[in-house]
Amino acid sequence: MKLEPESRKQLLRIAGGTAICTAAMWVLFAALHLVGWVRFDYTVVLASLVGAAVAIGNFAGICFVVQKIIDEPDEKKRKATLQLSYNSRMLLQAVWVVVAIAAPCFQPFAGILPLLFPRITIYYLQITGKYKPLAAPQEPVDVSVEDDPAPAPAQADGTRDEGGET
Repeated sequence: MKLEPESRKQLLRIAGGTAICTAAMWVLFAALHLVGWVRFDYTVVLASLVGAAVAIGNFAGICFVVQKIIDEPDEKKRKATLQLSYNSRMLLQAVWVVVAIAAPCFQPFAGILPLLFPRITIYYLQITGKYKPLAAPQEPVDVSVEDDPAPAPAQADGTRDEGGET
């Protein structure tokens, strides 16, 4: 299946942002290594590369599934497919977190942190105005306020409700 141009564009933005965040994390690890707070070795690089691949793969999974079901006429089938996709992607990320923590060849923090990089990239794109989520068109709402309240309605016997005169 081939991605639509807009989906491909967003996926490339997420991949680029994740790569930039991963490189920034390496710089931070190297700086902290110089002062002796953490080790910067192959475990950091390996864990961050796999973590970034999982994060980008998660976003690509969203793109492919949404593109696949967009023309599905049955709403129940669309919802079921989306739910299955979501559960599968969350399970994959959970498995990666467990592996990153348990396997000695990965630095846990460096493996888990890249899972947040797509969200950071999306926030950056929203702040800079390069990404605007689609909003459903809404009817304009009149929110004008009158200074004078409406007079109380007169009753048949000539009196008004709510303590009014007459």
